[in-house]
Amino acid sequence: MPSERIPCDCLVVGGGPAGLSAAIAAAESGLRVAVAECLPSPGRKLLASGSGKCNVTNLLPVGEFARHFRCGMRFVRPALYAFPPEALRKYLAEAGVPTVAPDGFHCFPASMRAGDVLDALLRRARQLNVRLFPDCPIQSLDIKNHRVTGAASPRYQFQTARVILACGGMGYPRLGGRGSGYELARQAGHHIVTPVPALVGLRSPEAWATRLPGIILPDATVRFGKKLAGRGELIFTHTGVSGPAILDLSGPVARQLLQTSETVIECSWQSRNSAAALEHLDAMRKEDGAKQLKTVLAREFPAAFAAALCAVADIPAETRGSQLRSAERDRLAAALAACPLRINATDGWEKAMATDGGIPAEEADPNTLASHTCAGLRFAGEILDIGAPCGGYNIQWALSSGRLAGSF
Repeated sequence: MPSERIPCDCLVVGGGPAGLSAAIAAAESGLRVAVAECLPSPGRKLLASGSGKCNVTNLLPVGEFARHFRCGMRFVRPALYAFPPEALRKYLAEAGVPTVAPDGFHCFPASMRAGDVLDALLRRARQLNVRLFPDCPIQSLDIKNHRVTGAASPRYQFQTARVILACGGMGYPRLGGRGSGYELARQAGHHIVTPVPALVGLRSPEAWATRLPGIILPDATVRFGKKLAGRGELIFTHTGVSGPAILDLSGPVARQLLQTSETVIECSWQSRNSAAALEHLDAMRKEDGAKQLKTVLAREFPAAFAAALCAVADIPAETRGSQLRSAERDRLAAALAACPLRINATDGWEKAMATDGGIPAEEADPNTLASHTCAGLRFAGEILDIGAPCGGYNIQWALSSGRLAGSF
């Protein structure tokens, strides 16, 4: 069966937030736009974001917002300044989706429904006569000759001189994270930084850690190497650790695990540093010397974790504060403020909210997100190796980069 020829001025590959934002911007420029989506319906990963609540952005000023991207603020600034967080919130409000920041920082639709954000994007795309082609994975690019082949049949051959790759990464394969855009980028002459899971839980071989599933520490600081740190809630799982303190470090940790079978993160379970932890323990020995360590520590931590801390420091949990020797005190202070935790894997692509890796930022023009190697090709969203943390950064980047890429 011959392919159906679809002439258009711009083809967007990917129907997630980056792709829909790009399609809307291109259509607003007066172009005939088609969107090729590999799944039966668009935006499935968006619908699952934030447990269905969709943390669309946050309240940081755009300059500070840009500093949080691992690729460097120089690359992400043009897109973020072109469509900053306040512009996104205004855009959604005008589309009937007001946003709120319940904690004074993270912004969600007031309805707490990701579907409202997706509906607003699709509604605007329909108003602009954007054509959506579901179940249409793209197989090959030949932009020079204005040919793009889509679907496994292949059912369609798009005739276009402009293509925007907004295919996302490899996280959540069941929601479309297939990495299919990387091969298309290679066809256009681009390199690909090996993708690894990001914003994902980490697995540990430490038996004491895996015996604490469900325990939550509200204010932990986790360090990886000399420069990387995450702070916030830390959650113990059956296989290791997760939570905001872990997620932002997970991509770099996963990349290190490409080179070695095991690496180490350093955990401070509360806000005290080593010196403060020592002072706290000395005060505890004076005030509660007659009480067992596990009892005193359980005032600040869950009881099971308090017992685990004693085990990590190699101190019997029944030891009384007055019996604590100086060497034991030092080990316990280290366990509190700088506890090493071995990591040997991540929770994998099935649970990864994002991808670390993809098209190197230096291979695209930050002012247009146009390819340096292929005229007519642009990029948007997570297909670029930008290293966005959790907390509204990824969806804001998707929408901002889509809008910039689609502004012809």
